[in-house]
Amino acid sequence: MSAGVPDKDVHISLEDQQKINKFARHNQRMEELKDELKSKQNEIQTLVDATNDVEEFSLTAEEEDKIPFQIGEIFIMETADEVQTLIQKRKEEAEEEVKQIESRVEQVKGVMSDLKTHLYAKFGDAINLEAED
Repeated sequence: MSAGVPDKDVHISLEDQQKINKFARHNQRMEELKDELKSKQNEIQTLVDATNDVEEFSLTAEEEDKIPFQIGEIFIMETADEVQTLIQKRKEEAEEEVKQIESRVEQVKGVMSDLKTHLYAKFGDAINLEAED
C-alpha cells in the first residue's frame, strides 16, 4: 500500500448515523413540500384563470344567468358575482396554505443546514449530502 493514500474507511458513530438518517428524512420531507407547493401554486393559477373566465361570462350574460360551481363532488348553480366571491375565497385559502408550506420549507431547510454543517465538518468529502438533480 502506498503511504500517501488516506484511509477511506470512516468510523460512523450511532449519533452520526442518526444525524444522517434525520437528514435523509428531512430531505424527503423537503421534496414532498416542494411537490405540495407546486400543486397549490397550480391551483391558484387555475383559480385566476377561472376568475377571468367568469368575468368574461358576466360581460355577455344576463343578470339572472347562472354558472355551475363545484363544491366537493357536486355542482351548484350560482350567479356570476357569487361565483367570483367563492373563487376569491378559495384563492385566499390556497394562498394562505402556500404561506404555511413555505414556512415549513424554511424550517426544514434550517434543520438540514445545521445537519449538513455538522456532518461535513466531521466527514468532509467522505459524505455527499447534495441533491442529485
